[in-house]
Amino acid sequence: MSLTTLIICEAGEEKAKQIEELIRAHSELRLIGTVNRQSAAKQIASLTPKLVWIELAPEPMKALTLLGDLREQHPKIQFVVSNETLDGGLIKTSMQLGATDFLDSQTWKDQLPDVVKRVVIKAEQLHASGAAAAPSTAASKERDAMPPGLAAALADDDDDEPISLKPSASPASSSGIQLDSVHAQSQTGTTQAMRTRSKEIKGSSTASPAWIWAVIFGLFGLSFLFYKLYP
Repeated sequence: MSLTTLIICEAGEEKAKQIEELIRAHSELRLIGTVNRQSAAKQIASLTPKLVWIELAPEPMKALTLLGDLREQHPKIQFVVSNETLDGGLIKTSMQLGATDFLDSQTWKDQLPDVVKRVVIKAEQLHASGAAAAPSTAASKERDAMPPGLAAALADDDDDEPISLKPSASPASSSGIQLDSVHAQSQTGTTQAMRTRSKEIKGSSTASPAWIWAVIFGLFGLSFLFYKLYP
């Protein structure tokens, strides 16, 4: 992997050339330009480098402020800072602001190979994470473009939960059930009444011979009386 590299340096042409030579000595890095602090933001937006090398001299605090601003605006870009000497405070602040490494001009020639390896590994990790995020983003956009009903159906399928379909009684069916119940009760009442009436009739038919005979004997007595009175 060849990392496009941009230098931000205001420490003079000689210092800028030293840094440029260091970058050219490593095939993993490809120099695309050297700029000052004022034009750095514009050039980064235009050239989109993967690595930015910031020389802190001659005004370290201004350079560190620039580092913080650029790191916040371009979180996927790696930043390496350098200074004439090692300074504990500058090193700590640089790391806190997001620099990948800190180099000094006394040892950077020896330290740079290891720094480049770390930068390349981190760049590959960033690239891999970006590639992994792309399919999920595309899938999200594709789902957003689906009709709401289809998207909802797919969302239900993603839950991997069985769908339980329980028949619900509609108002009409509930009314039908109630009517059937009333009808059944009505039929039951009618049947009961008919049974009661039948028992009464049976009872009356069972008792009828006694009073019929009484009437017969009464009529017979009256006939006999009329026969005696009017021979």
